[in-house]
Amino acid sequence: MKIHLLLLSGLLLLQFNAFAQDDTLAPKPLSSIPRDERTLSTVPDKAYFKSWLTDARDIVIFPARWNKYQWIAFSGVAVVAVLCYTQDAYIQKVVQKNQTVFLGNFSSYALAPWGSGIYSLPALGILYGVGAIIKDDKARYTALKGAEAYLFGFITSQVLKQLTHRHRPYEDDPPNPYLWDGPFAPISNSSFPSSHSTIAFAIATVVASSYSKTIWVPIVCYTLAGLTAASRVYNNDHWFSDVFVGSVLGYAIGRTIMNNHIKKLKILPVSSTGMGVTLVYSLD
Repeated sequence: MKIHLLLLSGLLLLQFNAFAQDDTLAPKPLSSIPRDERTLSTVPDKAYFKSWLTDARDIVIFPARWNKYQWIAFSGVAVVAVLCYTQDAYIQKVVQKNQTVFLGNFSSYALAPWGSGIYSLPALGILYGVGAIIKDDKARYTALKGAEAYLFGFITSQVLKQLTHRHRPYEDDPPNPYLWDGPFAPISNSSFPSSHSTIAFAIATVVASSYSKTIWVPIVCYTLAGLTAASRVYNNDHWFSDVFVGSVLGYAIGRTIMNNHIKKLKILPVSSTGMGVTLVYSLD
């Protein structure tokens, strides 16, 4: 029953979008393009908030839209999640036996806040501010979509927490990874999935996708997200399977948000042959 619960929860979590992402965002400036024809939202306007509804819908219903390759990918992730689940107790025991004061402090104060929003939201605010100052539309767009990823990552992980109510490692003596109270338990903090991991990977995926052609950006983003997820296990706040599923969930949310707003048909303000507009159609 416990494995079935993990699989059913995972089905709600995971999305693998088969469409390739395009790093070619609309060039600066956007002022020459009518607002209702823009492919990017660089200010928190009506179009930006309207896009939340589309993204929320797609996050909720994405299993119904999977193709066979996405189902294969999901099956692979589900198998790995179950394997992690069977090893949760062993991993927790090993990690807790190899604690140091320095790593504990570093994990708590340098890494974990990236998943709570204490560091990541101000970082997105700085990115937006810099983009506004230097008139960089991609920076502003990325910051806005990153904020959206934070919100959806938080909401989705909290809903799943309340549906599963898995015990955290520190809640029982000895720690027991197989205790799930289910959806009818009293409202309380819950372990599955790790919201820090979900949020960290959702934001990292948005930024990495937007700047995919700048090689060091995805490396830094995913490394920081991975270390943030690992810190939750190191601090004994989560089981390893919690952070694994949370990380995949965050990645899926970030990909959904970005793929929804990288249009197949783009209207660019300047043609390569001179004045006018250029229509670009992506076959991906």
